[in-house]
Amino acid sequence: MAHRRPWHCYSKWTRRPFQHKRSSNHRREYARGGAQSKIVRYWGGDKDTPWEEWDVVIGLKCDKQVQLSSNALEAIRISVNSYLQKVLGRTGFRFRVRSKPFQKYRENRMLAFAGADRVQSGMRNSFGRSTGMCARIRAGSIICDVGTNLKNVAIVRDRFRIASMKVPCGCSTVLIKYKTPEIMKKTGLPIYDAKKRQEIPIYEFATV
Repeated sequence: MAHRRPWHCYSKWTRRPFQHKRSSNHRREYARGGAQSKIVRYWGGDKDTPWEEWDVVIGLKCDKQVQLSSNALEAIRISVNSYLQKVLGRTGFRFRVRSKPFQKYRENRMLAFAGADRVQSGMRNSFGRSTGMCARIRAGSIICDVGTNLKNVAIVRDRFRIASMKVPCGCSTVLIKYKTPEIMKKTGLPIYDAKKRQEIPIYEFATV
């Protein structure tokens, strides 16, 4: 049985998706076949409480442009959501995974047993078959975010530190929303604009 290829074979991307490039009329259609996404739930905690009612909203920012597999997204969700639910309770936070695995990656599987050179075509017709699904993440995008109270910031930062180990590039924890400037100063996190994908200077915090 063939083993899975290391993820550094798929982590980088600089072009359009395969199905968009190969279609005759350039429609953004999905490639058929292959394994389904490993992550099914994208929310956790108290979903009924709006984001504006939490003291702070903290996000995990990706520093480089990478592809992130659905297995890694599920590992991030479990590592953050399960621990926060056990420590803070179901109503003590609101969790969301922003990245969605819409891109299917392909693999040209090679036979590894004796005499395999006579039963396979090598790199001919090497477009491969769909193996799994992944998310295309641009540099500066927010992978997931958590809304919570000020006293729980240290716990959320530690879980984001563990979740960043599932990502094949560097990540950083940033502050997306806050209630008052006093709360913003106590967190000690850099203020970040998720839409523009850039940090906000400290002298502009009053107009955010």
